[in-house]
Amino acid sequence: MRVLYLIDGLGSGGAQRQLVTLVNGLDRAVVEPEVALYHPVLDFVPELTETSTPVHQLGVRGGKDPRVALRLRALIRECKFDIVHSYLRTPGVLARLVTLSSSFPKIVLSERSTDLGHSAARLLVERILAKRADAMIVNAETIGRHVEGLIPSWQGRISVIHNGVSWDDISDDEIARGKLFRERYVSGPDELLLGVVSRLSAEKNPHFLLDALLRLPESLAARLRVIWIGACLDRELMSSVRERLAATGWDGRFHLLPATGTRETRTVYLAIDGLVLPSNREGFPNAVLEALAHGRPVIATDVGDVRALVDHGKTGWVIPSDDPEALARAIGEFADTPADIRGGMGEMGSAFVLEEYSVERLVERTLDVYFHVLGKAGSSVGAS
Repeated sequence: MRVLYLIDGLGSGGAQRQLVTLVNGLDRAVVEPEVALYHPVLDFVPELTETSTPVHQLGVRGGKDPRVALRLRALIRECKFDIVHSYLRTPGVLARLVTLSSSFPKIVLSERSTDLGHSAARLLVERILAKRADAMIVNAETIGRHVEGLIPSWQGRISVIHNGVSWDDISDDEIARGKLFRERYVSGPDELLLGVVSRLSAEKNPHFLLDALLRLPESLAARLRVIWIGACLDRELMSSVRERLAATGWDGRFHLLPATGTRETRTVYLAIDGLVLPSNREGFPNAVLEALAHGRPVIATDVGDVRALVDHGKTGWVIPSDDPEALARAIGEFADTPADIRGGMGEMGSAFVLEEYSVERLVERTLDVYFHVLGKAGSSVGAS
């Protein structure tokens, strides 16, 4: 089958990473994938190039540019795709609008957020176009329930397919790079490095993390270093975080860093002692999945499907998203846990994630959706 994957851009975000993970895991004897996008953000293009996946640039001015829709329609007609699989909401609208007068190709949407009801206009559009899509894939149970509650016509047509993690054994060179990265921020054997791998935005809740850090006794706070790595989507929020860091004396211990590519992100996971996810809203967070895969315990808020990943007390800590005191206690417990026990927690988390959330499972479950919408028998093959 021929499948076109449509997304806004290929920046270093969770949806983009999962699209590339899926595409690169497909068996080309089963699926011929191509990718189309309309923002000139191309962080993941080199990874698609490695698997000879065609990438089509539909435009550079965003999804509202009418030329993007025209080019997308022409591409679909020319290449005769069986399925258009869109990631994120605006690409999903585009895919349905340009094929509105036809029942082919089949349209599969990927929804990854619980913010659908935040815009009345966007919700109305989704209700109008719901019947044009043939299936929706969500990466968390909470998202599926959210969509069905707002758009009842989606009931029975949503499949929950959790994210998958692409995994290669860690090399000595990668371990060395992780050690060098760590040495930029940690100077003593008693210091601990906590990482946040996420864009800087309101729902990722940086001030919640700061509230918790400021509750720590100074003897513990002095041992901690924190790095937040991710694109900044809110300059005003960035300024407020920086001002607060300076005012509280954390500016030398809490570092805001830009987003990185896949290889550099792996270096981060190997450098940190543990991951923190302070979000007030998530679906199925890639950062938690990836940190666990790399053997790092996780401290995360109880949002989305986090509990499907983190076994409280065994592979990490799960705390309420509105309780900074609970987050402070979890950070304190993490810091007081001996290194060998933290290592055992990481090993347990890694074994679980690599078994339950492999690329092979992601591919198999996605192909089952494809075969279903095409009216063919399901298949358990298709992973490269």
